[in-house]
Amino acid sequence: MYYMGIDLHKKYFISTIVDQEGKVLRKSRVSTDRPAIKNYLKSLDGLKPTKAVLEAGFNWSYFYDQLAEEIEEVCLAHPLKTRLIAEARIKTDSVDSEVLAHLLRSDLIAQAYAPSLETRDIKNLLRFRMSLVRIRTSLKNKVHSVLDRNHVEDLVLQGLTDKFGKTGMKIMRSLELKGNDTAILNGYLDLIEELSRRIAALAKQIKALVKEDEISSYLKSVPGFGDLLGLLLRYEIDDIERFASAKKLASYVGIVPSTYSSGGKTYHGRITKEGNKWLRWALTEAVHKAIVKSPSLRSYYKRIEQKKGSNAATMALARKLLEIIYHVWKEKRPYYEKELAYTV
Repeated sequence: MYYMGIDLHKKYFISTIVDQEGKVLRKSRVSTDRPAIKNYLKSLDGLKPTKAVLEAGFNWSYFYDQLAEEIEEVCLAHPLKTRLIAEARIKTDSVDSEVLAHLLRSDLIAQAYAPSLETRDIKNLLRFRMSLVRIRTSLKNKVHSVLDRNHVEDLVLQGLTDKFGKTGMKIMRSLELKGNDTAILNGYLDLIEELSRRIAALAKQIKALVKEDEISSYLKSVPGFGDLLGLLLRYEIDDIERFASAKKLASYVGIVPSTYSSGGKTYHGRITKEGNKWLRWALTEAVHKAIVKSPSLRSYYKRIEQKKGSNAATMALARKLLEIIYHVWKEKRPYYEKELAYTV
């Protein structure tokens, strides 16, 4: 049996193949374009490995898919945990292709989760939608800047709940500002309108995906979660069976307190923030909506806020929401508000 370790870079990768005894049989540097990868794998002939491993870097997915077509088993290594294992067992802090191959041969790879191509595709769609919203928010801030430097004090505009609704857009389109600012303002408004159309189209697409997905429909029943946040949770977590408990899931998200031990005493600090940033964002967003929709969750939030402040209350409620989500998903059923009487 042969093992392949891969050190993946943007324009090239370095591959090391070792046998069961750890002897290096071949070391190669190859371009990362698809034809070069295919040609390299075909050139291995009698040295074709049974297992291959690469670290979960920013560009792992396309390379992982290419390998999976040709190699029986492909492992995705967790960069931080694999480095710690390499330091402990091989006494090196440099995790290159040869080190990865030896760790794979010794069954010492700390594996990261590799979601399916379909899951990655939906995650990319959701992240695209969120990126458009952020760009639109940035453009709206630029519009406010243009209006401020022209000291626009239109009482009708100031009285609107949403300046970027139909009435507000019509008023801003009619403004005559100094110099090039009229053209600049209209240019920003054009971009905002186009982004709004694209975001609305994505909202319909997301709604259709939720309708077809049983788990997403259950998740959106939890206070604070709608179509977007429910679907994002569904595909960022992907497989609830990966987590033995709600606490394990909270650790993955990075919303558990950091722990320090010294002199026989244990101290708890701020949340670790080591984990999925998209899930942390979704839970934080959901908290603000949940305290409006759910009397029980609002009461839970207020009790902690009075003792420890709003930040601690937000994180505590985020963990509570994650606990609810865990049980709703595991039991495959909608959430009912009456359950909170026993949990908060």
